[in-house]
Order: sequence, then C-alpha cells, then structure tokens
Amino acid sequence: MWTTPRRKRPRLEEHTPAERAQKRFAKAAAVVVVAVLSYSLFAAIRPMIMMRSSGTAHAYSGWVEVSFPGDAVIVRDERTRATPISGVIHFVVETGERAAAGAVVAEVRDRAAAEAAQSSSLRAEEETNRFVQECAMREQREKERLSALRVQIAIKETELRAYTDRKDAKNANRLHAELAELRQREDQAVDALARVREEARAAAAAVAEAKRRSDTSSTRALAVLRAFGASLISTHIDGLEAVYSPANPDLLGISPADHTPYPRACSEGDSVAAGAAVFREVQNLRTDLLVFADVPEDAAPGAGSRVRVRFPRLATEAVPATVIGSRRRPDMSANTWSFHIALDRYATTLTDLRSEKVALVTERVSGILVPRSALARKGEDYGVWLLRTNRFIWRSVTLLGLNEEEAAVEGIREGDRVLVRAR
Repeated sequence: MWTTPRRKRPRLEEHTPAERAQKRFAKAAAVVVVAVLSYSLFAAIRPMIMMRSSGTAHAYSGWVEVSFPGDAVIVRDERTRATPISGVIHFVVETGERAAAGAVVAEVRDRAAAEAAQSSSLRAEEETNRFVQECAMREQREKERLSALRVQIAIKETELRAYTDRKDAKNANRLHAELAELRQREDQAVDALARVREEARAAAAAVAEAKRRSDTSSTRALAVLRAFGASLISTHIDGLEAVYSPANPDLLGISPADHTPYPRACSEGDSVAAGAAVFREVQNLRTDLLVFADVPEDAAPGAGSRVRVRFPRLATEAVPATVIGSRRRPDMSANTWSFHIALDRYATTLTDLRSEKVALVTERVSGILVPRSALARKGEDYGVWLLRTNRFIWRSVTLLGLNEEEAAVEGIREGDRVLVRAR
C-alpha cells in the first residue's frame, strides 16, 4: 500500500550571540542604504516636481510706476443756490450745462400762490428774516477767523522784529515764511468774507423779488434762481460744498469722518422746502483733490511736485497733476498723509461725485521687472528664487520701486525665470 512519506522537521540551527548581532547589523545597514537611496532619488527629482508645480515668470527690462492707493475727496470752487420759498422746481438750465453770470437757472413756483397770495407774502418775509440771520452768522464767523489770522500775523511780526534786531537770520527766515503763509490765508479769508456778503446781497435780492412776484401775480414764478457767475450747473448736492473748497485754509487738516455727506439730486417737478439748495454752481472749472494715502516719509511728494492720479473705477489713464500742499496725518495713522492736488484739466466725470478711490503715481523707476508676488524676504533683505538647471536658487536683489502688480529690482538679468508666489 502506497503512503505519503512523512516530512522531516527542519533542524533548528543554533547561532552564537556574535552571529545574531552580525545579522541584526546587516539588516540595519540595508535599511540605511535603502533610506539613503530613496532620499537621493527624491532630491534628484524634487526640482523637476517643483518646476512643474510652481509658476514662473520671465524677468524683463522696463519701468514701473511707483503708486500708492488712496481715498480722494473732490474739492471744487463751488457754491449752492437755495430757494427762498417752498414750491415746485422748474429747471431752465439742465444739469451738466454751462450758464452765464446772471442767467436764470431755475424757477420755484408755489402751487397755492393763486389761492393764498397773502400767505405767500408772509412766508417770503419769514424767509427774508431767516436768510438775513443766517448770512449775519456766516459773516460773523468769517470776521472772527479773519481777526484771529490778523492777531497771529501781528504776533509773528513782533517776533520777526526781535529776531531781526538780534540778527538771527535763521529764525528771521523761518518767520518770513510763516508770515507769507499767514498773509496768504488772510487774503483767502478776506475773499471768503466778500463772497459771504455778496451771497447775502444776492439772497436778499432774490427774496425781495420773490415777495414782489407773489404780491403781484400768483401765476408767475415766485422765485427766480440765477447763476452767481459763469459756471457749470449740477443738481447733485451733498451739503459739503463749503467744506471742501480750495480756499479753505484748513483743507489739509480736514478729517472726512467729521463731515457726513447727505447726497441728493433735484429733478424737474420736485417739491422743495424753503431754504433747500436747488442746484450747485462749479466755477473756474478746475478740479482739486484732497488725497489721503499711506506713503513713506521719504516718498511723500511735497508742494510743487508733479504727480499723476489714476481713477481705477473710471479710467485707465492717469491724469497729470501738481501737489499744492501736503501734511502728515498722525491723527489718522502712522504713515498717512493728506495731499492737496490740482489736476491739470477739469475732470467732467467727477462733477457729480464727492469721493473716489485713486492711485497716486509719484514717479517712474526703470529696472528689471518681476511680478510683485515673486519678491521674497530673508530678514531685512529682498530677493527672488531663480530657476537654474531644474532647481531654484536664492538671489538677493535691490528693490527700486513697486506698485500693486510689478516690482523693479536690480541684481538679476533680463530673461531670468523667477518663482511666482514665493514664500
């Protein structure tokens, strides 16, 4: 009978302690060799993986506009024309059109004038009194400001005589400059006072005319609103026309947060209350800006500097402009400056606006251009990661200027490939 032979159990070999230690060492050495080979392989293919997974850009020669984002408040030589009576508006001149000095811009008709001529006369008299009181208050404020300026001038002149007697040329020159600025502000205050008086006379004449019309005819316009001078007419009003004026001597010290606009637009057929502004006159057709921007002190343009202003939401072209004055505003933030800037040409698109986002372009810098996201920092140094033979190497650069998209640097060559979004 056939039977399956029984397997022999393997004989257990006995190893000495030295043999077991040698075997463990061989296994450990094999693990180390595998780890070293794996790392070497990873190090060899890592640059290729990075090159494929990382975005790069070519550096090229060119120039970059050094710009700083900011908030601009539109400043204009403008005034509002108020109606002395309540009624319905009828515009003779449309918004955006130009009117000659003394031209009729709008009429305000009282619907109830035919039934209550006497009541209209009483309202006109009340408006006369109110206008007279308001004009008197405004004139008093202007007189007080002018008086304060003249007191400052007198004090500075006394100090100047003292320094002149002591032959202190340095302080004498400083006081000459301060006196020149104060006298300029004095002239502006005198002009503002004359303007208030002119407006008071015009308002009184308009109210008197309205009263006469209400007394003589209930079918004719009760108030005829005329242009003070040759100007551009706008029906968009926000109540800040007197605040943001080029003649305001404290323009650079204004904080927009302290002045709340109440924008509204008057249209044909609107009902208005007595004393409400009906339209706005833009005179001299010059647009100034009060720009608030965070700018390093060494890059802040001073009075007389030529700059350009871009309105990203409205146009791609930057408008040439001149800096009238500048002031550091630590009350707003550490690096915030306020700049009074006059555009070279009147910006029609800004006629009905009060504020707008801008980019203040201070200069052009030539160099090797790279994307701004390619810049990296090591401590206080700037640098970029250059692609060299399937690997990235660090290269320190000198930053010449930058804007929101590109940076001009020195220290690399045109055509170099740089790592974008370096960390």
